[in-house]
Amino acid sequence: MAKSRNLIKNNAYNFKLSSRSSFFIGTYFILGTLLIEIVISGFIAVDSPFSFLTVNFLEFFIFIITFLAFLFSILALFIDSRRNARKIGNKVWNLNSKKMMWLTYTLLFVLYGIEFYLLRIGEEAFIIPTFIMGYGILLLTLNFSKKTPLYLFSIACFLIGYIPLFVDGFGFYCLIALGISHYVYGLSASK
Repeated sequence: MAKSRNLIKNNAYNFKLSSRSSFFIGTYFILGTLLIEIVISGFIAVDSPFSFLTVNFLEFFIFIITFLAFLFSILALFIDSRRNARKIGNKVWNLNSKKMMWLTYTLLFVLYGIEFYLLRIGEEAFIIPTFIMGYGILLLTLNFSKKTPLYLFSIACFLIGYIPLFVDGFGFYCLIALGISHYVYGLSASK
């Protein structure tokens, strides 16, 4: 307890995507994608309990699943970054870390707004590619440490996001590929 009271105030961006948090985020993306696929295929099927849902409730379920996936992802990032900062004796929250978290929340809010707008105007085919490419922009914007693997990972997100634009019915596979690419980034960041 005494060690945690004598933490050093630093100016570093304490929230960085490390290998451990990348594994958790990839897992949350894959689980969220599979849950959304189950809900949508149950909504289409006749003998499923999800077939009795209205479209508004279906959208609500999908929103809750994506919100929980992002919430758990941000918590994984926070907990791992907090552990790493405390390990070297630094305070977790400083001016730069607070700016980074507010920027993250703002970018996620804008991304959700764009996705909701695409849903409202009836352009469902562009929701998954926009999400994946928007996630790549989010990673590119939040790369304050200028790490090359994170630049390559954001470029991979753009490339993965283009696939559903050209191949019909490949959106959920691309979301799973995004989760798997988090595993690949975690393996490359641990070296």
